Amino acid sequence: MKKIILLQLLMLLMLFQPTLFKANEYDTYQSIDFETYGAKLLKDFRPYDYNKHYAQLEGRRFWGWDTVTAHNNEKITFIKETLIIIENQGPTSIDQSYYFKTTEQAKRQISATGSIGTETSGKVKGFKLGLDQKINVKYTTEDQSKVEEKSDLKIKVDPMTKLTVEVYGEGRITNGVGKYYRFFRNTRTGGWEVFTLTTEYFSVVKERLDDYEYTH
Repeated sequence: MKKIILLQLLMLLMLFQPTLFKANEYDTYQSIDFETYGAKLLKDFRPYDYNKHYAQLEGRRFWGWDTVTAHNNEKITFIKETLIIIENQGPTSIDQSYYFKTTEQAKRQISATGSIGTETSGKVKGFKLGLDQKINVKYTTEDQSKVEEKSDLKIKVDPMTKLTVEVYGEGRITNGVGKYYRFFRNTRTGGWEVFTLTTEYFSVVKERLDDYEYTH
């Protein structure tokens, strides 16, 4: 009998471990930096982070969500991707034209871990079982629309110069953990995260190769 009970407890622990990460496009960015020291993305949460925030929850309830926010509306800057890198080590300038066709991603995106689920209703992706209302996150179809942007760049790369073209941007991150209860029984456990895009733009940087080599 004891072995059966221990096996059931082990299965429940395995079920509620936040190991499955349901991500969105922003998690594929080349780099993301927080303005606030110590803030982190949900994908970087460790068992210690989950346990610390679970301890802040109010406790078992009859029905519904019990959630806590770990990082609230934290400002981030990101490099979405590097489009071009040109190193001109010759004695003459290089003149080139580039045409870019990019599609802006959804203004709001979400990620989840553990057994916290996500679902799509039309063009809007949200969390299951009313978690969006509990953490006060609202979505609109307009925020989820995609806009195609076309750009023509005429680039001159001087001798002994390195040129880099990247897609930069800024946004906000809110994340935390939650537990869902049915008749006082915890049926869902994990982390949730909302990314809000505020701006996105091209960045063109030129560096002297001798300076770049000296610093790297």
